[in-house]
Amino acid sequence: MDVVAHEPQAEVGRSQYRRYWHALYRRDVAAAERIVDHALAHWAPERIYLRLFAPALGLSGKLWAARCITYHDEHFVTYHTQRLMRRVRRRLVPAETNGPLAIVGGAGQESHVIGLRMVCDFLQANNWRIHWLASADRPVVRLAAAELKPDALLLSIGLDTALTPARRTIADLRANGFPGIVIVGGRAIDKDESRVQALGADLTARDGLQLVRLLRSRFPAMRRG
Repeated sequence: MDVVAHEPQAEVGRSQYRRYWHALYRRDVAAAERIVDHALAHWAPERIYLRLFAPALGLSGKLWAARCITYHDEHFVTYHTQRLMRRVRRRLVPAETNGPLAIVGGAGQESHVIGLRMVCDFLQANNWRIHWLASADRPVVRLAAAELKPDALLLSIGLDTALTPARRTIADLRANGFPGIVIVGGRAIDKDESRVQALGADLTARDGLQLVRLLRSRFPAMRRG
């Protein structure tokens, strides 16, 4: 399938993230790695996340939703992006952090949490500690909140079907006296931000950089870049 034919021809190849995406779509992993290595030599890690990885993943999602690419195509891009993120993460995330604690996970049956991983990397770069939940089921979240006393809960909600489980998890946490903030994100939130309030959450952010900026006034222990 010629994916290029489904996009405006004038835009193809004009940006790094499209060249990166097309390299992985063609299964040319070496070319994708060269693009990432070039970015590492010239860009800050935060920019690689926001200008290379995130838009490439967004492009995959749009093309898959439009049935222009297969599930295997989308999975291939996601898998190698997550792998290549590790190269960049070494320059972004410190070995140890001692600031606020967030418990994080995907709501419902959410398995695509690469966007949440990017957000968590931004938080760790700003002195947050991150604890990944085994699941976002209510008993698991309730127990983690009781034992760890986190400052925040982060939930990724990719599908509309995960909205109800997320709302129940948040309500259960509030009913059990959770004093921290609840942050939600993902595709289901991006397309309708009024869902943040409907879920009983406190806020959302379009990416990790914006979230860091929103949280700095609340958490003085965050490291400033």
